[in-house]
Amino acid sequence: MKTALVIALLMFTQQSGDKPYEFMITDSIGNCLKLKREAERNTNPDRIRWSCQEVKAELEIDSTGKLHINKILEE
Repeated sequence: MKTALVIALLMFTQQSGDKPYEFMITDSIGNCLKLKREAERNTNPDRIRWSCQEVKAELEIDSTGKLHINKILEE
């Protein structure tokens, strides 16, 4: 595993508070904002909040060779 600064789409719920409930690595801020707009259209804004942020994260490569965020270290 390696640590890096990445642009991530973060999902916050009422229960998760200020800690992201789920997160996904994106290749650019533009792509992240596009995914955020799509997610906001398909979810209830009263229950779920989306955010694009640069975060320090622990990354891992899965069995298909894709890079994933294992854990967020800092926001």
